[in-house]
Formats: sequence, structure tokens, C-alpha cells
Amino acid sequence: VKGTKVISVTVEYSSVASKSDEIVIIRPGSDPAFALGLANVIIREKLYDEDYINGHTDLPLLVRSDTLKHLKPTDYIPGYKNAVLKNTVLLQKGEKPPAAYLQDNQIVAQELREEWGDFVAWDAAANAPVVVTRDEAAKAGGYAIEGKFTVPLLDGTKVEVRPVFDLIKEQVSHYTPEATGAICHTAPENVTWLAREIAKNSGKT
Repeated sequence: VKGTKVISVTVEYSSVASKSDEIVIIRPGSDPAFALGLANVIIREKLYDEDYINGHTDLPLLVRSDTLKHLKPTDYIPGYKNAVLKNTVLLQKGEKPPAAYLQDNQIVAQELREEWGDFVAWDAAANAPVVVTRDEAAKAGGYAIEGKFTVPLLDGTKVEVRPVFDLIKEQVSHYTPEATGAICHTAPENVTWLAREIAKNSGKT
């Protein structure tokens, strides 16, 4: 349609597949492995958009190695209080949101905002942890997305932390095109070329 290239990833030659430009047949139930294989190629070949990662995803946020939970400002900053959000409307308990056409900002229940709290990323230039709030969306930059860092905690101990991206990179490293092809019963080159096509058409896939 209007120059769109249609690629079907399916377990059979379906009616949709018969009208597609390209078809990748994989074993039923193996599509999660296939997706991880695509991510492996995109990360390994650095085909991702780091600016987008910094400003629009949770991938720079730090994860504690001891609990595998996000590092929170309250873990290492004495007396930390959640930041006042300027770009988020907080609804009190029982309060109804305005009509959709009147909504200019994010709308979040106050109790959810308290539950989420604020987050932490590693400032590459300052070589130190920095607090990240929802207001930083689309403006963030300069966060490390790879590496291991040590943060002193309020209880006097230290914890090793890593960005979410770094953990995902380690996880998908096992899903090489060859390993993915073996799991999905498809040719390894199907994983490679499709991952490159997706990356090449960033924002249009």
C-alpha cells in the first residue's frame, strides 16, 4: 500500500503471507526467540538510536544487582522526596480525569505516582548517578546505557548497578542469528536481514 513493504513472519503460508513482499516461516511458538534474535543484531551492530533510548525509554535506568529492582533516589539520597512533576496531572483518590479533548499532559493517579517514585540513571559526563523523573521524557541525554557502576547506599553498604539496556544486551547476546535460526527452524540470514531492515526504517516499521 503506497510503497509499504509487507513482510510476514508466520508459521504457515497464510492468505496474508501470499500477498506479502517477503515471508519468514518459523516454528509455532518460537516468535519470542525470533524477536530476541532481531534485538541481538540491532544491538550488536549498534543500529539503535541512542538519543531516542535516552529520552523515550526506560533503558538508561539503573538496576540493582542485589535485588534486580530499579535503584531509587531514596536508596542513596538522605531524606529524598519525590520531585514535583510539572508535566503530569495528578489525580487524587476518587477524582475523575477531564474529558479527553481537554487533556494536555499525562494524567496519573497520585497513589500510582507515589508507588512509582523517581528513578536513577548514570550521568556519563559527571560519572555519577542522577535522578530521573517523568518530566525528563524527550529531554534526557548523556546517560550511560552500558557499564557497571557502584553506588554507596544510605545503610553504609555499596551496590553494583547497571542500566536496563546493559542487562538486555547481555540477555539477547545468547540469541545469535545461528542460535535463533536453530530455535525457530529458519535460516540465520532471515534474522540478520530483517533486523537490518527494521533498523534502517526506524520510525516507519
